[in-house]
Amino acid sequence: MNSATRPIPFLFLAVLLTAAVVWAQPASIEPVTTLPSGGYVVARLEIGAGLQDVKDKAAPSSQRLLITLRGGKLANLWFVRPMAGDNRLMVERSTLALTEKSLAGEVELRTTFNRGSPQVTVALKLDLAVTDGKLSGRYEIAADKTPYKSAAGAASGVLLTRPPAEDAVSPKGSWSSFWGSRHDMSCGEQPALVADLSRARPVWRSETYVPTGYGNAPDNRYFTRAIVSGNCGGGSSPVVADGTVFVYFYRPSPQSEPATKGSPFWRYKDDADFQARMAALNATPREVEQLLNHFRPLADDHVVAIDAATGAEKWHTALPLRSPNQQTHKHRGLFGVPLAAGDTLYVPNHASRLYALDAGTGRLKWETPAFTAPDAKASVRPPLTPSPMLIAGNLLVAWGSWFDGKVHALDPNTGKEKWQAPGSYVMRWTCEGKDRLVTLTGLDKRKLSCIDPGDGRVLWQEETDVQAVAPQSAVIAGDMLLAAPPPPRGGPNVVRYEGWKLSADGARRIWQDAEFPGDENVPVTVSGGRAYLLGKQLIRCLDTATGRQVTERKFQQHGPGSNAWLGVVGERLLLSPEGQHGVARLVFPDRDLHDLGLIWLPPHVETTAYNSQPIVYPIVDGRLFIRGGDGVYCYDLRSGQ
Repeated sequence: MNSATRPIPFLFLAVLLTAAVVWAQPASIEPVTTLPSGGYVVARLEIGAGLQDVKDKAAPSSQRLLITLRGGKLANLWFVRPMAGDNRLMVERSTLALTEKSLAGEVELRTTFNRGSPQVTVALKLDLAVTDGKLSGRYEIAADKTPYKSAAGAASGVLLTRPPAEDAVSPKGSWSSFWGSRHDMSCGEQPALVADLSRARPVWRSETYVPTGYGNAPDNRYFTRAIVSGNCGGGSSPVVADGTVFVYFYRPSPQSEPATKGSPFWRYKDDADFQARMAALNATPREVEQLLNHFRPLADDHVVAIDAATGAEKWHTALPLRSPNQQTHKHRGLFGVPLAAGDTLYVPNHASRLYALDAGTGRLKWETPAFTAPDAKASVRPPLTPSPMLIAGNLLVAWGSWFDGKVHALDPNTGKEKWQAPGSYVMRWTCEGKDRLVTLTGLDKRKLSCIDPGDGRVLWQEETDVQAVAPQSAVIAGDMLLAAPPPPRGGPNVVRYEGWKLSADGARRIWQDAEFPGDENVPVTVSGGRAYLLGKQLIRCLDTATGRQVTERKFQQHGPGSNAWLGVVGERLLLSPEGQHGVARLVFPDRDLHDLGLIWLPPHVETTAYNSQPIVYPIVDGRLFIRGGDGVYCYDLRSGQ
């Protein structure tokens, strides 16, 4: 959560508004790794009436409130209730303090009725006694003239100085990349899980504040949204390995001065006009800074390790000035997701750069290319593969464009390039016991290639009419490639998937499916000899070997739409129907699509990515990890917990 701050005058703004240079002083570019100090404590509370919408006519009911403290001071809090769209509660100021005998103080939270409305303050007051690890006392929510109701009453709960044994996450479980550890969006063997996501037990919100994704991000058309939702941090997904959650995001760099002068989007006549507009929005200096952050050209990359049992930060590495500060709602490209491999975390950034970090300490082992100075005109150049791949002793990543991308093979220990070959969309394949890469490259004229990942030799190559322009739009199941030609130009957005048999000599088409309506992209998830195709308000399940339709489910609403995602969880599927417009709901159907279950409104601040690459939700050892709009959240899906 944002650091607690006290209001200060706006006198510093005039300097920022007319900035014509990029650097206020010589830039510091060295990576900085910080480790937390002070004990980490979690208060799990039940409060009498909870945080209730002012328009809610239901009778007040009790609500869970999770508060985490570092060194006796507030780290973050979580009202366990749905918080969709632009609804946020950001900490402005806190006097909350933990002593041997009490947890008491006030937290001032900021929110608004809707985008463009003035900011308002909600105050949470706690006066709790601590007795043998138990908490009891009073709470008050002062929320007059806000979207919420005021409330007061009794509060009770427990104070945890260490996680309960049942919250431990097995280090053997993992979801190590965008695609998971099995590279097929499946989570492997799990304990018995609930069938209804509404029974998921909230465990923690991360100590680390993680910025919103593109789905809720400010845009040049409405940059004042930054006052409400904060700044965008990209569209990455968390990965999990060895009892640790890793997440990558960027933040506008404080070393990169706001480039408001000459900006066609800066709508204020002068400093006086700007200050008057900020006063009309009742914006605090912290909130004004979030708005100015929108116009900083460069961003700092951040990689964070989070304890999977508690949400506590293990380490936090910042890499200054290495990414363009892309503040937009409509990012239509891909985004880097870490790869956890042994003692190393490989992280592709937003500008064709790759980091190797020590997974245990956060220390930067190497980065490529070498970074010597910031480039104020850095462009957005995300990887063509969300996560790198470690195959045949080489670290593989694709950079460039869909029509002329290249696969680069790097030494995983040094980052030194060993070879490169043509390839934009990259898939791994095993042919007669040998590792292979299959790539699709080109837009109008497309080539399908098979590459030896050991030395980069192109083993065969042929022209094809199928394409892949988004993660999971083409997949390999066994020796079958599933992909589709593009929809006809000027015609309806319909797709027809095909099955191509891969061999050591080439590829040949075996089957062709019937047409179905697509959305902006059609993700495909394969598991157990089945392929699940996510069309527009439709899921079609095919036999991968023959193309025979196993089952199909059509939806009137709440079915797959823009940027959907489907994971495999044992005998169930985890469906995110819509991953583009900031509302991240989940459905937990069975593999035969008979029992769809109820759509789940997660009780936290939601966010999504946009257009091409969804945010993925790992399930490890029965725990569900979700990147929300202000942090990573953990839920326990194990039955009986």
